[in-house]
Amino acid sequence: MFNLDWEVKNLSFKVDIKATIIATLVLVLSAAIINFVPLLAILIIPFITMPGTILWYRSKPSFFVTVVITLCATVLFNHVFLLTAMTLVIFMSVFIGQLLIEHASKERMLYLVTTFMSILTIGSVLILQITGNLPLTSKFFSQYHDVLLSYFQMGGNITTEIEESLKVSLEILQASIPGYIVLWVFLLVLVNLVVTFPILRKFKVATPVFRPLFMWQINRSVAFVFVITVLVSLFVTQDNVVAYGIVTNLQFVLEWVIFIQALSLFHLFVKVKKLPIIVGVIIFVMAFIFKPFAYLFGLMDIWFNLKQRIKK
Repeated sequence: MFNLDWEVKNLSFKVDIKATIIATLVLVLSAAIINFVPLLAILIIPFITMPGTILWYRSKPSFFVTVVITLCATVLFNHVFLLTAMTLVIFMSVFIGQLLIEHASKERMLYLVTTFMSILTIGSVLILQITGNLPLTSKFFSQYHDVLLSYFQMGGNITTEIEESLKVSLEILQASIPGYIVLWVFLLVLVNLVVTFPILRKFKVATPVFRPLFMWQINRSVAFVFVITVLVSLFVTQDNVVAYGIVTNLQFVLEWVIFIQALSLFHLFVKVKKLPIIVGVIIFVMAFIFKPFAYLFGLMDIWFNLKQRIKK
């Protein structure tokens, strides 16, 4: 009994009561605002990770207490999407806080947090679809296709070519959804790091600064995982919905990370060769247009360190 009492007292000593109360109020209030005025989420989301990040950096017991209270309060809103969003926010706070503790560079934080959050976000979408809280993408686009088809039929100008073109366009859009999710997560993480880090410094949280893009270097393990994922995707069919979704979406995430490495390589090439700005812009635009070639350059840089050869 003495040991139990001592542990409880020791835990309460470690918990920063004031910081816990403030962080909890901020998170619960943010959840309430998002629930009742969803449009304000655009202003709140870039800052919402700050309370969790600060607590994880300074006092993990305080963080856990805040998380429990916040999630319990969020459950009271009876909104599964809000609960999912707040859970993702908590995970993002942990990732950022832990990388700050490890003194990771800002660009490493950017692609690591983007990778983990993309996987969690896409995984959350899959879980919501499996549980019936979110319609399947194929079903949604099928209904959308029927609506558009009915609209054209009412106009009396529907042809086989138009119908086939519409079907192909929707299939391309459907296949691009994971890519759009990754892009959205990347932009969200980028804005979050740029906006919150100056504020975190005022709370005596040591934060790094962005190094130039040409100095970014992704770990070789990313390329290894990507190759394994591509090989696995060759043996997974669409009939196995869960496995196919996981493998396909993981491939999208890793492709985006490798694409960033390719941009880093191109940036170094432009800098070393002292090419005009307009040439650099053209190279970057071409990289976005011909992404498969950019992926190839990104993989080659990760495996063979092409940057060292460019410098020579």
